[in-house]
Amino acid sequence: MKRVFGWVFIVVASLLALAGLAATPLLSEAWEHGRICEENFDSIETALTSFNVLDAAPADATPNGERDRSCTDTDDHHASISRSYRPAGQHGSREHVESFYRDLALHNGWELLSVGHSADGPTCMVKEVDGTEVHLEVWFDPESEDTSYMVSASTWPC
Repeated sequence: MKRVFGWVFIVVASLLALAGLAATPLLSEAWEHGRICEENFDSIETALTSFNVLDAAPADATPNGERDRSCTDTDDHHASISRSYRPAGQHGSREHVESFYRDLALHNGWELLSVGHSADGPTCMVKEVDGTEVHLEVWFDPESEDTSYMVSASTWPC
């Protein structure tokens, strides 16, 4: 009986060791992804330090919830921090909202990459932080009838 338990113990221990070796690359990749994402979040927060444009909104616009942080791309590790708003009244037009954020960003050290909105995409500004480009975008859902929009600071290129 002792002999059977000994062999079972050796087999179980061997299987656990092999499983650990097989999982090591996955754990290493997950750790690296988390580390790089945190560095990218730090760059975004640094870009927002002088003035947090994600907390600014045109008159009568109200936030739709809290800020959202994401870093789901495990290949490029791009991170983003965003916030959604619902504008009201005369300040809710796409042109007015884009103008508001463009002027605010330019006043606070961001550079314009594209002027106005077009079929190619949203207005985009950029700010370099310690060698990392942080992009600021104002995005409207083209399939939505309402005027809600999202402001996003991200390491994703525009």
